[in-house]
Amino acid sequence: MIKRKPARTFMIGAMAGSLALSSPFVFHVPVDAYTKQQIKEMNQLSYGDHGDSVVLLHRKLKTANYYPGEETDQYNALTEYAVKSFQSDYNLKPNGELNEATLEMLNQAIYDQYISVINHLAEDITFGEQSNSVKRVQSALKGLGLYHDRVDGDAGHNTKRALIYFNQLNNKDLDLAGLDQIITVSHVTTTEQTNHSANTNTQSNQSESEVQTSSTTYSNAASTARSYVGTPYAWGGTSPSGFDCSGFLQYVYFQHGASLPRTVNDIWNVTTPVSQPSVGDIVFFETYKPGPSHAGVYIGDGQFVHAGTTSGVTVASMSDRYWQARYLGVRSVN
Repeated sequence: MIKRKPARTFMIGAMAGSLALSSPFVFHVPVDAYTKQQIKEMNQLSYGDHGDSVVLLHRKLKTANYYPGEETDQYNALTEYAVKSFQSDYNLKPNGELNEATLEMLNQAIYDQYISVINHLAEDITFGEQSNSVKRVQSALKGLGLYHDRVDGDAGHNTKRALIYFNQLNNKDLDLAGLDQIITVSHVTTTEQTNHSANTNTQSNQSESEVQTSSTTYSNAASTARSYVGTPYAWGGTSPSGFDCSGFLQYVYFQHGASLPRTVNDIWNVTTPVSQPSVGDIVFFETYKPGPSHAGVYIGDGQFVHAGTTSGVTVASMSDRYWQARYLGVRSVN
């Protein structure tokens, strides 16, 4: 809740003109999900306000490289100057107050900055690299809701997976060959080692087969899907801040190593038909147009999780009359 202070009785004066806002680019991961109250508050912040919403504003301004101070809960002279500077640069009325138009433009500026960092740095990263460049890319990916690991500057599998997802969602073609892991295998030279290898060859092949089989099952996707129940629907949404139908499926299965296309129809075409649904399969429906146009993650007991236009991410029953009449079939992710 915002707490108001009495109106100020002094002017910023020459102090504002001396503020250095050209510090090196610093990332701070913004909060992906705000409460309705926080969103409302952030649309009407001004000098003298204080509270959690001001902390979020400072974080955003610092991410956009407009605020060099500490992320306090006080909307002070430095905050007002930072907002005015941003408004002036983006052709908004420079009154130093955070309104809906300024917040929308600030969010867009942060988004553009994340995209720019990834475009400029990602292709030069190599697997196992530890650097500030990797940390900046990880921070940008995290700000976009694509990276959920620790921002440690260490380029590993999770960094690569997030960049692959970034390519898919933004129709990018970043060359990520540098993130391919190189595995060196020592050659066996002694007779004893060679015989041991031959004796265990069948066992090894069997183990590899089992690993491959287990990696193609996605039963855990059901619990992942459930964890996002309550997320709002957003047309074109592909992150926990808001999902549409196919964006939800793409995001959930990507967490388990599967890359799905962007539309329900294309997901139908790349999955394998099965006779009965198993946990982790995808159930398809024909809703607003002929053919597969809606889908969800089957979680067992005749239920599935999907992103509905009016309900957001929710659990539904396949025995419901609406879904029964529109059911097309079930398919497994390859």
